[in-house]
Amino acid sequence: MPSALASAATVIAVIYSFLRALVYLRHGSREPKPIVGAIPYLSPLYGMLIEQDKFYKRMRDETHLPIYTLNIPGVPVYIVNSLEVLQRVDRHIDTLPFAPMKAQTCKKVCGVSQAGISKIYGNNLLAQDGYLYSHQRASAQAGAPGTSLNALSRSASKVFAAAFDRVEARGRTAVDLYEFVHDATFNATTDAMYGPHNPFRTEKNLNDWAVFEAGLPMLFLGFLPGILARRACKARQRLVAAFIDYFGNDKHLDGGSLFVQLTNRVNDSTGLSLVDKARIEVGQVAAATFNTAPGAFWCVWAILSDPVVFKDCRKEVMRLVDEENGTHTIDLARVRTECPLLVSTLQEVMRFYDTAASLRLIYEDTMLGDEYLLKKGGAVIMPNAVFHTDETLWGPSVSEFDHTRFLKAGHRKSSTKHPAAAFRGFGGGHVLCPGRHLASTEMLALMALILVRVDVVPPGGKWPAAPIGLSAGRALPLPSKRMLVDFIPRAAGKWRVIFTDEDNSGVSLVAEDMHSTNS
Repeated sequence: MPSALASAATVIAVIYSFLRALVYLRHGSREPKPIVGAIPYLSPLYGMLIEQDKFYKRMRDETHLPIYTLNIPGVPVYIVNSLEVLQRVDRHIDTLPFAPMKAQTCKKVCGVSQAGISKIYGNNLLAQDGYLYSHQRASAQAGAPGTSLNALSRSASKVFAAAFDRVEARGRTAVDLYEFVHDATFNATTDAMYGPHNPFRTEKNLNDWAVFEAGLPMLFLGFLPGILARRACKARQRLVAAFIDYFGNDKHLDGGSLFVQLTNRVNDSTGLSLVDKARIEVGQVAAATFNTAPGAFWCVWAILSDPVVFKDCRKEVMRLVDEENGTHTIDLARVRTECPLLVSTLQEVMRFYDTAASLRLIYEDTMLGDEYLLKKGGAVIMPNAVFHTDETLWGPSVSEFDHTRFLKAGHRKSSTKHPAAAFRGFGGGHVLCPGRHLASTEMLALMALILVRVDVVPPGGKWPAAPIGLSAGRALPLPSKRMLVDFIPRAAGKWRVIFTDEDNSGVSLVAEDMHSTNS
């Protein structure tokens, strides 16, 4: 009789052969080539969850395919490697929509009630006059270059100025660099959005937000949130109560931003309850702040840790500082248009550190050109790291951090010209971050102020290698460890930080904004 070990080996071999055969039996001849992996269905899933952006880059370099299929339990997933294929995907607005992902966020992250979800879906989730598209349009209108964006930016600038005033009042101060950047950007964004009645001006709500934010990746997954993200769910309930008070007592009408006014109007027109409006607003805070802090941190890191970048950027920003009678004045609105090197550094940070991946669910069988069939019920993933590290797009210096990369020809180190669409720092096609202008304005403002108002001394006087940690579902990774630095006030005298309305431009970083500006 065969031994137990031999029997087990036979069973494993049979299961393996069956799963491998199943991959090809389910695969259509016009679908992108399937990649099986060492263990069918499980190896791709492991790579996606554990290796994340490193997995996609490795698969790109091993397969050399413009697009391929990964079969994981449940659905086929199509991974895009080619910019040309990516742009084809972006054109299929109706069959490869982003709206279902936003609807799932309302349910999983915000905890919107079933009645509220029914109203959000309406008769047709993808209708142009439906909730999700109306909310997106309202957000985009409020965040577009113009008076609304300037008002948001001015409010944020006041918060940044106050943060540096507190530092200067203490003299030489040890700070956790990420904590300082996170708190400054979070407070600036929420104050700009919610005005004098910002719920996050209380320590209690800030503490609840920290708990909720830490649990966001688990809430996104939606797997047993009541158990695995129990503390985050409880914190969310307390934050919902704070927004019930905010909207229920019409505090948004007293200094709340146009952003909040317009999105709240969409919520009201959809017939959402006050509780569901508050739940959606918690999700709106996450959308507005979740990626700004790590983005701003790596911008600050880039300009402080490299002597060449530091010297170039400080020299550029110092031109904006006026001194009269012992008072130093800087207009942060000018940074957007008069500091091209700082803007280029921001873009390079978004390229170099980006770990985001765009996801689309496939509503109908879709042909990309007449080459690739994407089956209904599957998903398309477009990892930014794949495009941002492609040597054919960025040239031989693709693996280097080059703060001049996005300057005009003749002003950058490299002579390689990249396609504008290759930069996906804030999305692309019809799916663009509506808060990109505010987020980039905030990052530039923080970079400028840290260059002109303080000297920053790292531990032992020497900057270590970049502490790149996990992305935890963010567009950029968190630092892997605390970075305690000393802030030393630079200039004697008072500082006057302003943001004027003389220029209504935003920060045009993505191809779609550049095209709009030039047309």
